[in-house]
Amino acid sequence: MESLYQGSKDVFLAKVRADFDKIEDQALKASNSLKQYSLLGAEAMGDTLFTQISETTDDGDRAVWRHIGVSGAKELGTRRAGGAYPQVEFIRTYETAVYDPDNQNAGNFIIPDERNKKEGTKYKTVLNRATKLLIEIDRLNMKDPFEVFNLAFTAPSSFPTTGAGGGRFFVRGNLGLDGNNTALAERLVSIQHARADGGTTQSNAVQASGNARAFSDEAYWAAREQGATFKDDVGKEMPMFGGNVTIIVPPANSLVRTAMEIDRSEWVTNSMENQINVHKGRFTRIITSPYLLAASYVSGVANTTQWFLSDDSSRDPETGTGLVCVAFVPLETNTYRPEGLDSVAYTIKQEKSYGFVDWRNMLGSNGSGAAYSS
Repeated sequence: MESLYQGSKDVFLAKVRADFDKIEDQALKASNSLKQYSLLGAEAMGDTLFTQISETTDDGDRAVWRHIGVSGAKELGTRRAGGAYPQVEFIRTYETAVYDPDNQNAGNFIIPDERNKKEGTKYKTVLNRATKLLIEIDRLNMKDPFEVFNLAFTAPSSFPTTGAGGGRFFVRGNLGLDGNNTALAERLVSIQHARADGGTTQSNAVQASGNARAFSDEAYWAAREQGATFKDDVGKEMPMFGGNVTIIVPPANSLVRTAMEIDRSEWVTNSMENQINVHKGRFTRIITSPYLLAASYVSGVANTTQWFLSDDSSRDPETGTGLVCVAFVPLETNTYRPEGLDSVAYTIKQEKSYGFVDWRNMLGSNGSGAAYSS
């Protein structure tokens, strides 16, 4: 009976079926549940960690966004009275170039006038197709920020370049210092982050005996101490994580509960010594989401023990804590009538790229107890 241009079988025709007493919009319900999801009062909105970069420039819509840091001078030399001054060496840090991947999230539907007239009024009102496309875009914008964390331990060479996530994720240092476009290929969390002056590499991976450290009260404190050892790209001290931090954990393995206990307990948990909890109130936010349980775009990446700290007290005015979302195509919708079809067409599209430009605001561990390869 229901054969009038069903498309993806989403049609309820008037008088074909008995009227429904209730129609549940499951797409909207599912989307709202993601936004409102919290485990023990944790926050679920990962996009609040990312600084939004507009597509608009003085020359029009951008096709590339570039970020470059400028370091200070290397160690000063010495001179004798009346002698020559030694030449000072300045080094710029790595440049990150984010190119328009030309891979838009997009969709459309076309409804013939005849079908539109025959469909049930209640269906058209409650299950509006245009709303469904907006909901799907909304879900992507909730999912993709968390994917940056899911890919934190994955080599950039394995990032998706085609398909659903193609080209939408970038890392620091796409261009090398020598101008030959040599990629750094650094992970967000790594044991060997390069320094621009060629000095000793640095690690923002929280470890125990060389292995990925599971989250705990002791691991959290060790991570903050590790952040105090960070150096800038010419080897000068650049201590981080001295103030409030945000913690990002998946809703698994009691990680959210542990974070809540660390942040809100008066006393050190699981201790018989009646020790005061010195960490109380130091978390700006505790962020969690089901999207942190497994990568959405890279098969086989599942990190149910991963955890991350973001230093909120040291923010760059342009790039925040170093996590960036670059918009190349803003959310655009359009409704029109295709010529000669007696139909209404609705289109939607957007394009955003997510990644990071500096790792020093981040500490993390995949929590697996295994050794890191890089």
